[in-house]
Amino acid sequence: MNSSFNLQPFENESVISSLLQTALDSLVDGLLIVAASGRVLQANTMATQVCHSLAPLDESGCGLSQIPKVLWTLCHPVFKNIASGIETHLGLEMDITDAQHQPIRVRIQPLNLKVQQEDCLMLILEDRQQAHRRRAMADGKRYGLTPREVDVWELRLRNLSYEAISNTLFITENTVKKHVKSILAKRRVFGDEGYGGAIAS
Repeated sequence: MNSSFNLQPFENESVISSLLQTALDSLVDGLLIVAASGRVLQANTMATQVCHSLAPLDESGCGLSQIPKVLWTLCHPVFKNIASGIETHLGLEMDITDAQHQPIRVRIQPLNLKVQQEDCLMLILEDRQQAHRRRAMADGKRYGLTPREVDVWELRLRNLSYEAISNTLFITENTVKKHVKSILAKRRVFGDEGYGGAIAS
């Protein structure tokens, strides 16, 4: 297994578990399976990267087999509800920031399984900056955007103002406005109007 978090896989080393890990590592979002003790049972490559960004110095001293404190703060109340018999079918979704103040969206979903008598949760960790970049790249291919338009579109998806985009890309605000106008015109060709709600996401 190529993930340092993956210390206790569900299955013994086998072709099947290797294929499973390969599939998990291909996901664009981080995926963690966490036990009620805070042990990380399974993690893909992206989850490992996100966890390192959340706890670069591992203040807890628990080692990489434990979930970072900021994530445990979110998980602990869910585990308490499960242990108290409170129905917890619905997932929880919250936004946090890592050590570099980059936004991370965390989705927590109870799992209907136990590992060594411990309840388990599944966490999906989405790097919001990377999500905006992926969206801008995908839109670039779909609408035939130029590389510079993709850069501008990514920053608009991150809800940056024209002035902020101008300062980030070292271009004038008028140039930013021209790029945005061109992007919107190309989107209209495909019947997509405005930002499609993406700016607020």
